[in-house]
Amino acid sequence: MSVDTPAHSSAPASPGSPGLASGALSPLEVFGQSLAATGPSIAIGGTIPAIYLTAGSGSLWSTAVGTAIALLVAWVVAQFARRAASAGSLYSYVSLGLGRGPAFVTGWGIVIGYVGIAAACLVGAAVYLGALLDSVGIPATGTGAQLALLVPATIAAAVLPVRGVRLSARVGIVVEAVSLLVILVALGAVVAHFGFRLDTAQFTARGVDLNTVMLGAVLAVAVFVGFESAGSLGAESRDPFRAVPRAIIGTVVGAGVLYVLSTYVQVLGYDTDAALATSGAPLNELARASGVGWLSPLLNAGILISAIACASASVNAAARSLYNLSREGVLPGPLGRIHPTHRTPHLALYLLGGIAGLLPLVLIATGSGTLDVYAWTAAFGTFGYLLAYLLVALALPLHLRRRRQLGAAAVVVSALAVLAIAYVLYKNLVPVPAWPVNVLPYTFAALVLAGLAWYLTLLRRDPSRAHALGTHILSADESTPDTPASPVSDLSKDSRDPKDQEQSA
Repeated sequence: MSVDTPAHSSAPASPGSPGLASGALSPLEVFGQSLAATGPSIAIGGTIPAIYLTAGSGSLWSTAVGTAIALLVAWVVAQFARRAASAGSLYSYVSLGLGRGPAFVTGWGIVIGYVGIAAACLVGAAVYLGALLDSVGIPATGTGAQLALLVPATIAAAVLPVRGVRLSARVGIVVEAVSLLVILVALGAVVAHFGFRLDTAQFTARGVDLNTVMLGAVLAVAVFVGFESAGSLGAESRDPFRAVPRAIIGTVVGAGVLYVLSTYVQVLGYDTDAALATSGAPLNELARASGVGWLSPLLNAGILISAIACASASVNAAARSLYNLSREGVLPGPLGRIHPTHRTPHLALYLLGGIAGLLPLVLIATGSGTLDVYAWTAAFGTFGYLLAYLLVALALPLHLRRRRQLGAAAVVVSALAVLAIAYVLYKNLVPVPAWPVNVLPYTFAALVLAGLAWYLTLLRRDPSRAHALGTHILSADESTPDTPASPVSDLSKDSRDPKDQEQSA
């Protein structure tokens, strides 16, 4: 498989020239990218307690519903990944079904999403590093200390993926494995302390109505974002058409089982003392209540490193979208330059890593609390993922119809995914949340529209560059080449590529 070079000028790069490290990653390393970007350790340590505070005894069902929604989206993305490979991942997939305009919106939105989640992870890293230092007698939980700790966390998250995609993927696997092992030991202690029993209150969601369970499910969906990031390594995988879809489905299934079990065990403790879930580090408090407080430093260290790995994986995936857009000539050429030794898009990585670190740095420095900043940046980033997931689900049936491969399963699953994502988006807007969360979706929308304005301007001034979007895709079936769909490709009927018009005819 040939890997394309970055565009160093305004013209799209040649598909056959040197670029990313083709065939560098094993299936396990591809899986490591999705695992690290999903960040199960952070989800178990921080988001599941938040689900409990929303859904109470219905948390188990909230997590199960969130898992089901994530599986719907994962199945949709995997159908694309079995047929096409590209560093552009989701936006390249959307180009095959909905065309170039929606594809650019997808790519721009998912980059914003990755940066938002990376920022949240960096805040989490600073919080847990501060807790770790505090546990050994070094005060590091104040505002000044948190600002100082954000700097090394940001540097680590940006430098790690520059050093090589194999290194970052392997680190992600090892870090999550060790961190999850410590967490499982802590959860085992919770079971031993509170007693493992058939908790009928959880199975029947006692005292909780359906609307509350679904509100918890909205949060539960957020713990899965990042599972699709294996697709960004399609150009660097040895066997992308099998490794990428397996990594995507495997991450969601494995994380879903882990989250459901973890939710059940944690709620056993929270139902005994709900104050445990309101702590800044609820898993630590739960460990102390279970008599294994000595695990707290290990939990802090594990979640700290996992948070940095998650931020690194998120930046890694976002940089490859920018790389691909630059390589296709849509974004400025420097964003597509690769490191001469490590074969990584280093300038894009440094840029995105810097933005991800600067955002929480400014918010905390201007008086916002670290936990508030964590919640805001995570919520902001989630909008990018949801938009991308929605467009991918809409694109799949159209793409399969073009290939004459559309079946009932694709129609049903895509429709269910669209409805589920639309519901999650709706619940993020209605009822209107408190300030400043209420402005986050509109801020995100403004950034997406600004990006779209860039693309439409490019389409008017330099159509050849705009038409190159979505063209750097390797098809699993070379006899059925994957090219951007034409019906809505550029949001303008008259500006369609003549070649695409011939294909649609």
